[in-house]
Amino acid sequence: MAKAVKLPSGSWRCKAYYTDENGAYRNKSFTAETKKEAEYLAANYLMEREHAQKPENKTVGELADRFIEVRSNLLSPSTIVGYKKIRNTALQSIIDTRVGLLTKNMYQAAINEYSKGRSPKTVFSAHAFFNRVLKDNNVFVGEGAHLPQKEKKEVEIPTSEEIKALLESTKGTRLYTFICFSVFLGLRRSETIALKWKDIDLKNKTVDINKALVKDENKEYVEKTTKTYSGARLLKMPQALIDALPPQGAPNDSVIDDSYDALDSLFKRTKDKINFPYKFHALRHYYASIMLVQGVPNKYAKERMGHATENMLVNVYQHTFKNQQEPIDEKLDEYFNSLI
Repeated sequence: MAKAVKLPSGSWRCKAYYTDENGAYRNKSFTAETKKEAEYLAANYLMEREHAQKPENKTVGELADRFIEVRSNLLSPSTIVGYKKIRNTALQSIIDTRVGLLTKNMYQAAINEYSKGRSPKTVFSAHAFFNRVLKDNNVFVGEGAHLPQKEKKEVEIPTSEEIKALLESTKGTRLYTFICFSVFLGLRRSETIALKWKDIDLKNKTVDINKALVKDENKEYVEKTTKTYSGARLLKMPQALIDALPPQGAPNDSVIDDSYDALDSLFKRTKDKINFPYKFHALRHYYASIMLVQGVPNKYAKERMGHATENMLVNVYQHTFKNQQEPIDEKLDEYFNSLI
C-alpha cells in the first residue's frame, strides 16, 4: 500500500498508482488532515476502481462502447457506423444492466422485444454484435438464444434484356461508366467510385481494385482498404468496359469524376424512367450469375467478386435466371427418360 507523506502545510498526501484501460501508468493524489485518512482515501479509490474495472461490474453498454473503441482504427468506417447504430438502438432493455446481473432470460427477453416489427436479418445482426461483446468478456448468456426464423427470399436479378435496356438508356451519360464497372466486372459501388487513373492499366487492360469509398460516422466519405483481404484484386477489363471509360486523367484523378450521392440519385431517376425494378447492387448479382451460366468455376468466380470464401458467392449471389430453368428441366427429363 502507498505511504502518505507530510506536506509543508502540515497536511498529508498519498498517491494511488494504477494502469488505465490503455495500459498507461497513472496516479491520483489524495490529501487529508491525517496520515491514516490520506492512505485510506487512496486505498479506497484503488479498491473501487478495481471493482469497477471487472467486466461483471460494467454495463452491457459500457462493454459495447469499449468493444467499438478498441477496433475503431482497425475496421472499416462503415462497419464502425453499423456497430454504433446497433449499440444505440438494439437490446436497449439491457443496455444499462450490469453484466454480472445479466441472465439468459433477460437476454432472451431483450431479443424478443427487439424482434417486434424487425426483419430476422436485423435481429441476427444485433445478436451477433452483443453476443460477441459479451463473449469477449467471458459472459455467455447470449449463447443458444432463440432468434426469429430466417426468411428465404427469392432474389430477383435483371435479365440480359433489362441490362441491355439500362446500358442503352445511360450510354453517353456520366452514369454509364459507373454502371459498366458493376455489369462487366461485378465491382461494388464503393470500389468503383474510389478508382483512380493510376489503378487503370490500359496497355495490359487491367484494373487494380485496392480501396473503397465509404461513409464514416459523420456521414463524410472516407477512403479505406477493400472490404476484405480478398477484396483486393487485379482484374482484366473486357473491351466493352474499356470503351466505356472517359478520357484518361492524371494518375491521382478519379476515374468517375462525380459524387456518389449524385450518381445514386441519377440511377434512381433512370430506374423510374425505364421501369428497371432493381437496386444498383443487383448489377453485381447479375455479374455473378452470368459467371455461373458461363460455367466459370466457383474458385475463380469468388476471386473475381472479391470474396474470401465460396459461401457468399453460392448462397447469395449465384441466382439462376428464370429463363435458364426450362432448358435445364428439359435436359434432366431427357436424361432420366433415357434410363427407362
